[in-house]
Amino acid sequence: MAVRSVATTDTLDTFRTTFNSLSTTDIGDPATLSTSASSIVGAINEVNTSIGGDLAVNTFGHLYNADGSNTYTQFTVTVASKTSSHIYFGQGSGNGFLLNSKVSPFIDFKVGNTYRFDQADASNSGHPLLFYYDAGKTTAYSTGVTTNGTPGSSGAYTQIVVSETTPNILYYQCSSHSLMGSRVDIDSSTSVIDITTAFVSSTGTAINIASTNFAIAQAVALG
Repeated sequence: MAVRSVATTDTLDTFRTTFNSLSTTDIGDPATLSTSASSIVGAINEVNTSIGGDLAVNTFGHLYNADGSNTYTQFTVTVASKTSSHIYFGQGSGNGFLLNSKVSPFIDFKVGNTYRFDQADASNSGHPLLFYYDAGKTTAYSTGVTTNGTPGSSGAYTQIVVSETTPNILYYQCSSHSLMGSRVDIDSSTSVIDITTAFVSSTGTAINIASTNFAIAQAVALG
């Protein structure tokens, strides 16, 4: 059995490289797992393809180009009837987006990366995917966002370039129907957070946290 060591100080890329090098004999006995896979990595992949929703949160955003190895991260978008695993099941449209066959997962974006939502699949017809400051789509977010083609047709996609001024929270939703998508979290940048862009209301207006807290404290003090 080969020994693989990953320190707590190692980078995500180091962990990824080490993990990807695992073979059948590296860890344990796959025969003891409830899976038909013949290796540990295969077993994990089998589990990943059988679950959806929020369990995909921490892997989606960093799956492809977090290490700068690709031009962009691509998600294959399809549309299907909502199931109980959709965060907005029973609300809004009866349809929901699936990303890489996962039911409208939360997504974790990394500053400096580009993400492309491929809407070539025919099920996307009439469902343009765009970004918003809130789930209710009060105001669209368009900085660094480009679209191409018509959803449901070859070559159609929505793409976003994530920068240090991209709001920390966004929502991907259908521009024509309500609550088909879910939430996007953007990792904090290495720069000091700019209050004019990082924390915004549903209309994209900057929220001054310090002033807000002071106003609340003052109101409490005055009764």
